[in-house]
Amino acid sequence: MIKSEYRTILMDPPWLERGAGKIKRGADRHYPLLKPPEILAVILQSGIWNPAPACHLYCWVTNNHLEDGLWLVKALGFRYITLLTWAKDSFGLGQYFRGQTEQLIFGVKGRLPAQVKDESTLMTSRRGRHSAKPEEGYAKIERVSPPPRLEMFARTQRPGWDCWGNEANGGLF
Repeated sequence: MIKSEYRTILMDPPWLERGAGKIKRGADRHYPLLKPPEILAVILQSGIWNPAPACHLYCWVTNNHLEDGLWLVKALGFRYITLLTWAKDSFGLGQYFRGQTEQLIFGVKGRLPAQVKDESTLMTSRRGRHSAKPEEGYAKIERVSPPPRLEMFARTQRPGWDCWGNEANGGLF
């Protein structure tokens, strides 16, 4: 199934979200939720995971999974560079603070410079359907990071990208 060595990989792992008490966050109605070691195993056993020796990695995390995301990026052989932040138009759930941001961890393997160097780490856009990420994020990645590109845990197909995931490909894990 491996098509090529990817120079840009984006992923939105199915983090095991848990609410307090009877709160249901709803992600489990759309796809199986996994613990970080299970996410790593799914990625490595996917048959499509093939980062180039010099590669950019983007990993979406909710605020309560930042530590797990940093662990995953490192476990996949990438070094952490920075966070991009999506500021949403409305807030969601939370136990101490109600979340209105989501983070996109950026990591690098090898040496692969950015195609452009004037991109902000801030994205502002409306929330979409469940787990949909902002178009601004895809556009930013396409400006900064070169093809070939892979989206793991994808929810839809995207032109110019190889897409792998339950919703994009019909139940892969």
